[in-house]
Amino acid sequence: MPSKVVAVCKDELRLRNCGMGHLPAEEFVKSQWQSRTKSTIFLLYRLALAIFFTAVVTNSIVVSVTSEDWAKYFIYLTHWGILMCMATSLVGAALVARWYFHPEYSDKICNCEEMPRAFKVYWMMHNITLILSICITIIYWAILHNAEMVVDANNILIHATNCVFMLLDLVIVAYPVRIWHVIQPICFGLLFCLFSVVYFLCGGTDKKGRPFIYNVLDWRAPGKSMVTVVGTIVLAVMTHVLMFFLYKLRTFLYVRYFNPKPILPTNSTLNLQPGKDGISMVYGQHNQGFTNTEKY
Repeated sequence: MPSKVVAVCKDELRLRNCGMGHLPAEEFVKSQWQSRTKSTIFLLYRLALAIFFTAVVTNSIVVSVTSEDWAKYFIYLTHWGILMCMATSLVGAALVARWYFHPEYSDKICNCEEMPRAFKVYWMMHNITLILSICITIIYWAILHNAEMVVDANNILIHATNCVFMLLDLVIVAYPVRIWHVIQPICFGLLFCLFSVVYFLCGGTDKKGRPFIYNVLDWRAPGKSMVTVVGTIVLAVMTHVLMFFLYKLRTFLYVRYFNPKPILPTNSTLNLQPGKDGISMVYGQHNQGFTNTEKY
């Protein structure tokens, strides 16, 4: 078993897996578990997920407006994360809907030799959102949460259900996780880090008037803040690797239990009938490919 894991990792870490190309491209608009080319159930799931995250964002904005300075809604990584959940699910729903309702588009996707740009953007968004949601949930409940913070519906929606639904999404979808793509959520996190520095230098405060966004990212103590940054990067890498193995487990279970190998027909299972020139025909169909129609 360890040797197999090492072999899988070596193959995954090849440079060809650094980019955003993947074929067949239709895996980005399919579920791992669907049996038909187009799935109504998967389309409804995509639409439901987009509606759910849109409702969560709307609710969190309403709560923020009624309880604090609404402009400070956008300074928190939690809200960046839930906005990414909404954007990713909306793009995913749009791609699946177009695939489902437009035959010309689906034919184009099936026959393409390079993954469409929209699929690459969506893949990157999903990579970022998945790791961001999990890291936000872990950091919030393990480090940031205290007895003063109310555990209400909004708190659960933006600090727990985002993680649960993104994990569920990874189990449902058909496209892969690439280890090298961990750089994408890391870059997104560093972007927020840069924003927090600029916000601090401009005199920005949190909703309680303190000169930082999070107490673990207080740039008055840069050493402490850098420990937080490095620790978060390590957490993101570990989480991404775990998601890679979850993807491998998903494909293993699919191949093992839901994708039986086709059984080749034998003479005992075919209805053979004599055809022209002594060539047999299957199920009474005249097979032009095996019939000699010209005399030499």
